[in-house]
This record gives sequence, structure tokens and C-alpha cells, in this order.
Amino acid sequence: MPVTNSTNITKDIKNGDIASLYYFYGHDTASIESFVRWMINKLCPKDAQFMNFHKFEGKGLTIPALLDACEALPMFADRVVIAINDLKMEDLVKEDGDALRKILSKLSDTTTVIIYSTGVDLYKNKRSLTDKNKRFSDHCAKYGVVCEFAYKTSSELGRSIVSALQKQGCYIDKRNSEYLAEICGCDSAYIKQEIEKLSAYVQGREVTREDIDLLCIKHIESDGYELAVNILNNNAKYVYNRLFELAKQDYDAYEIVSIIGFSLTDIYRAKLARSSGLSYKDAFEDFNYPKNREFAIKKAYQICGSIPLFKIKEVLKIMSATDLTMKTTSLDKKAAMLVLEQRAAECFMVGSGR
Repeated sequence: MPVTNSTNITKDIKNGDIASLYYFYGHDTASIESFVRWMINKLCPKDAQFMNFHKFEGKGLTIPALLDACEALPMFADRVVIAINDLKMEDLVKEDGDALRKILSKLSDTTTVIIYSTGVDLYKNKRSLTDKNKRFSDHCAKYGVVCEFAYKTSSELGRSIVSALQKQGCYIDKRNSEYLAEICGCDSAYIKQEIEKLSAYVQGREVTREDIDLLCIKHIESDGYELAVNILNNNAKYVYNRLFELAKQDYDAYEIVSIIGFSLTDIYRAKLARSSGLSYKDAFEDFNYPKNREFAIKKAYQICGSIPLFKIKEVLKIMSATDLTMKTTSLDKKAAMLVLEQRAAECFMVGSGR
């Protein structure tokens, strides 16, 4: 069966088209966890789970026990459902990996295995699974259904936020809902926490931008963007105040400089696209951005018009050199933050253009 999405899987299950094997992975772990919970209860009602539902942890997976569960017949139910959480193929010896693939290739029509990851990193970079996990994903696609739960866009999440707050008797407009999604890095788990916090605070009234800024903790990637923009605009007061706040929250300087560089790269790409008469969507597609970062290149495109290309290039060079210093020099947290503050000052001294 091909790689698909959760919408199609939901439709198939409701129509009675149930696969014997599902493999779910992706960065949006909150969505994975929620979807798997729904699937388990749908395929194996709670009153049948005592006899017909089995859960295994990927770490320390016992192959004989899994085989017994997979070969069991359902008792007073339509099927046996087996969930395997946080399976990382690098953790399995070759013999166990081979045995697992053999089991999954011969599942009966009355058995459904759901393999899903919520607490382990299966990726070798931001987009691609490690080689072993990719080969296993391909094997699962051959005998079942594979779905990657990527982060949704800020626009998609904005609609979900509006709906979630309405259920709590609150209201938020489209712009502020998307802003909340952005500062949470389009991470459903973070967003869920912030919705609970906001609904308890506003007690039925409209959620405003001021409420969000007052109560919600910004995802550090959002901080990277704000710091990059304010460095480019020579807003020293904002930059040093925010660095001080991040240091108090126990963030390391090497982590902060990395996300600043990440955002500066977005702005540089957006500036090049804009200077060439291209749209932000062109840059989004040309540089193969993931869906949840479309807002980043869009915002960068909007703000870069008044910033000289020379300034962006020079600041990016300084921050890249700072990143290298952090990774190749032994510095304690205080010394590393001082280096970052000094390099930020160098950025402020860069001429406005050439």
C-alpha cells in the first residue's frame, strides 16, 4: 500500500478498509499520539481491550512475545490490535530486525499492528529518516500503510486553534491564532498547552495578542527570528534584553546562535528571491522548505525589503563565525553568552549598505 495521510486512513477505517500494519512517524508527535489513541479505540473497543489489545515498547522489544500476540486469535472481538511505541531500528540486533520484518509480512486479516514513534528521534536530519529506519518504513509500506505526521502550516493550525478555543467558550481572530501557532513553532504539543493556559486566563473573553505575549512561552525558533530581525535593524535594547531572558531560562549560547543563523539564512534567501523578482513561494519551493516553515520564509520576504543585502550577508558571516567558535572552543555558559553579546555588537557596527 502507498504512503498516505491521516485523512485517508480515517476515511478507510470508517469504511471498514482496515490494514494489518500501520507505521506512523514524524515531528508532530502530539498528532501521532492523538491519532493512535483514536485508532486503538476504534479498532478495539475498550470493553474488548483486556483480551485483544497488546502494547510493546520499542526499546527492549521481545520478539517471541510479539510473535505470540500477532498469532493470537481475537476473543469476542473482530480483531487483535498491537501497538509498538518508539521502535528505533538502530536499537535492534540484525537477527531481531529480520524476525520482526518476517512477522509483519505475514499478519492475518484479524490482526492489526500499529507502530508509532513519539519519544525517539528517527531522523538523520530535519527531513530524512536514518537509513535503517527508512528501509524499515519501506518494508512497512510494502505490507501495510505508512504515514508521516509533519508539522502543519500556521494557517492550518490557526483554524484548529480557533476551533479549540471556541469549545472552551473563548474567541480568537485568525491573525492571532496564526501568531500563536508561529511562536509555538507549529508544534501541536506546545500549542495544546498554551490553549489550556489561555482559556483558563481569559475566562470566556477574546484572546488578544497581548494575552499571548504575556502568557505564552515562545518556541526558541521564534526567538531566533525575532533576534535576527532586531540585529539587522540595530535594535540593541531588544537583542540584549532577550539574550538576558534566554540566559535566565537556561538556554545555551551555542543553541541561540544556531537558531539566529537559521533565521538569517531564511532572510538571505528571501532577499535574493525578492531582488530577482521572485515570490516567497518560489523560495519556499526552490529551497524545499517543510510545510510548517512556510510562514518563516513568508515573513522573511515581507521584512527584508528595507534591509540591504550587504548587511544581511555580513551579519550572517559574523553569526556563522560565532557558531563555529562555539562549537570548536571550550567555553562555560557565561563566557559563551558574553561572546555572543560581543558578536551582536559587531553586527550593529556593520554599515547600512554598499
